[in-house]
Amino acid sequence: MESKRIEKCSPYKRLLRRLLRSMLRSMVTVAKVTLVFLNIWVLAVVLVVSLGHWRVFDATETYRTYDHPHLVGVRGLKTDGRSANLSAPQPVPNAGVPPDAGNNPPVPAVHAGSVPPVDQKPPTAAPVKKLTAAEARVANLQQWCKQQHPHKVPYQQVATSKLTSILVDEKHKLLFCQIPGVALNDWRKILLILSGTVNATSTGSISGGDVFGKYAKIPKRLSDYDEKQRVEMLTKFYKVVFVRDPLERLVNAYKTKLVAKSSKYFHKVFGTQIITKYRVNAKDKDKKDGSDVKFSEFVKYIVDSEHSGSISLNEHWQQFYKQCHPCLVDYNFVGTYEDVEKDTEQVLVKLNANKKLKKPYVWDSKPLQEKELSKMYADVSATDLNNIYKIFSADYTLFGYKCPEYLHSLLKRGNVFHDY
Repeated sequence: MESKRIEKCSPYKRLLRRLLRSMLRSMVTVAKVTLVFLNIWVLAVVLVVSLGHWRVFDATETYRTYDHPHLVGVRGLKTDGRSANLSAPQPVPNAGVPPDAGNNPPVPAVHAGSVPPVDQKPPTAAPVKKLTAAEARVANLQQWCKQQHPHKVPYQQVATSKLTSILVDEKHKLLFCQIPGVALNDWRKILLILSGTVNATSTGSISGGDVFGKYAKIPKRLSDYDEKQRVEMLTKFYKVVFVRDPLERLVNAYKTKLVAKSSKYFHKVFGTQIITKYRVNAKDKDKKDGSDVKFSEFVKYIVDSEHSGSISLNEHWQQFYKQCHPCLVDYNFVGTYEDVEKDTEQVLVKLNANKKLKKPYVWDSKPLQEKELSKMYADVSATDLNNIYKIFSADYTLFGYKCPEYLHSLLKRGNVFHDY
């Protein structure tokens, strides 16, 4: 009896199982179809957003164009702290304001999309201020520093060791970052005159020997002051730095420090070790004197020293950003050796000190010609040439210098892909 009941129930169970399987398959199919359509929808949204037709990420600031590959040309006009939108309708003064008794009749308001009366001129956009070369360099510097270091380090937290290259003129509230090989001798003379240390009106009346001898500790360095004074000066003083094409400055450093016969110190300290390390079968006399360093040996020494990180580069060929730290110090003026006389005058005018000195302010201001630079770097291997540019590439970018044309030509000749 019991077995018959089980046999009768078994067909119903089989039918229920089939029904459940069928429903499960249908649910899986629906889920798969739903996922397919969901993926298609997500892909469509991504495409629309990336193509810019759906302005999900509208910028709050107008776009900026560039004057050349490194200099940032700031086109957005800043008015009262806001970016001027030249495409938006501009309000007309006194629009819709009732006139005072006896004054001129009211000027009708001009609304967006309406046509102004014939006798009324349409509103004109304020002209975009054209940046000077120095202002463009400052803008470029700020742009790159903001990109690399979005969180600004407060002046209270800037280490004293980062401020040793900055000279102080308290009288004119000036901070000047000194970089050897960039009109430094003449600028130290200018600071001696401005501070009243030397009673003169021409930098030519002060000898170079006195600058780094008799007046070596004048003016004071920013690192000599206490923290409160440093912060106040960094905040309120006019901050200036002068730079030069990095690879051109490197050749100048080689000629004045390793080739010049009068540079005995550099021969002994650097020349002897460079020749000993990089010259095959070097003569004992050359290793002892150190006065016959080849430029290719000098470049290889810098590349190896920088890559090993064992020692810091000497200040005469060290990178600008490692001496003046432009992403820690907000410089107000960036001058160049290529326009040093004009840029120096701009600084003196800003300080109301231009009448205290006679021109020329800088006596040695002739950059080396590209033909000479090309000849010097032609003796350097393509690999070392590519590496030396990479070492100074940050200076090229931060201070708005173009990569030299001769560098491209020499690397191409050496079958080295210039990727940096």
